Amino acid sequence: MKDVCVIGAGVAGIAATRYLREFFNVTVYEATDFIGGVWLYNKDNSPKKPTPMYKNLRSNLPKQLMVFRDLPHGKEVPTFQTHDQVMSYLDRYCDMFDLRKYIQFDTPVTSLKPDLSCDPLKWLVETKNGVSKFDAVALCTGRYDTPHIPRIEGIESYTGSYIHSKDYSAPEMVDKKSVLVVGAASSGIDIVIDLFIHGVKVAVSHRRANPLKGIPDEVVQHNEPVQFSSTGVYFKEDDSEHHFDLLIFATGYGTNLDFVDPSCGLATEVLPRPLYRYLLNPKYPTMAIFNQCSKIAPFPFVEYQVMYYRDVLAGKIEVPSEEERNIDASKRLNAEADRPLKYRYEIQKSQFSYNAENAGYCGVPVENDFDMKLLGELYEVVAIDRANNPMVYRNKEYEFNTDIGDFELIKQ
Repeated sequence: MKDVCVIGAGVAGIAATRYLREFFNVTVYEATDFIGGVWLYNKDNSPKKPTPMYKNLRSNLPKQLMVFRDLPHGKEVPTFQTHDQVMSYLDRYCDMFDLRKYIQFDTPVTSLKPDLSCDPLKWLVETKNGVSKFDAVALCTGRYDTPHIPRIEGIESYTGSYIHSKDYSAPEMVDKKSVLVVGAASSGIDIVIDLFIHGVKVAVSHRRANPLKGIPDEVVQHNEPVQFSSTGVYFKEDDSEHHFDLLIFATGYGTNLDFVDPSCGLATEVLPRPLYRYLLNPKYPTMAIFNQCSKIAPFPFVEYQVMYYRDVLAGKIEVPSEEERNIDASKRLNAEADRPLKYRYEIQKSQFSYNAENAGYCGVPVENDFDMKLLGELYEVVAIDRANNPMVYRNKEYEFNTDIGDFELIKQ
């Protein structure tokens, strides 16, 4: 029986463990002392490594897209869950399959490299306990660990206070100060709203050509910052210096794959590449990196990835030649070659067909609540509502109606 290493025990790591243990000996290395990855809120005087979670966060995806196949949500669960409710779900999933017994907590991986002296190839995984050999390795380290703060002229001499959104915990931490949130993707907009409804004077800067929709008029919107002085910020739209008590950079994350040795054959800065089917190392396809795409529903996305990877390792799916794998990886990476590298794995419009392809390879039916077409339609409805009504879209409740075979809005 093959020995498989899973690195990380967040959403992807839990799913990987659940499916891979069916056929293989599984060892999970988790750097922290908890499961759930980013979903644990632990900033209330906790000694644990802080996650990006903040006190008032609720999921921006409906519960129908935050679920694994074997454990559906009950009707008592709201459509848009709190982080505590998501963590409770992950705990129940771990208990349902007795997954914790596979996990070695407080065991970060410090090095990963192929052992080319073995045939077939083995993987050398180094932790504080030494080096272990595995037949395959599943990287489930996520995309939200290494904060990215853009290099803006003068920022190194700026003496004001600033943090990354990963360090934001609650409106109380800013103590009614004036705040500028830099960045207006999901986290940036949510933090702006969280601050505003709790009485904080907040502004936002972004690169969009038009003003953000659904944001209160009291929230001043600026273009992106182009320069810092020692005490202030200059924006693209004017030559005036603006002053804030605190800046929050909601500007995304870099990769956290420093432990991956160059001999693995992948570039890991910005995003890992190349990846066959957004998943497998083309050179050594027993190595997989999960959940690296953005603007997706991560639970079903990673679940079907894991099923596919399991069947590849079990010999049920034959991968094409290395040349063909590289061609596929190049096409996916360069489909929108004019975009910055960090956006190349955004596949929101095609994620459900991708899921269906992975399910098809494994012979998994995608019917009823897991019908890809319906899930895709719900995803689009919520995405449009979120963009137009960021303050209130989470007040709505959706349910699947088996009589009509569609989703219904049951609460405005």
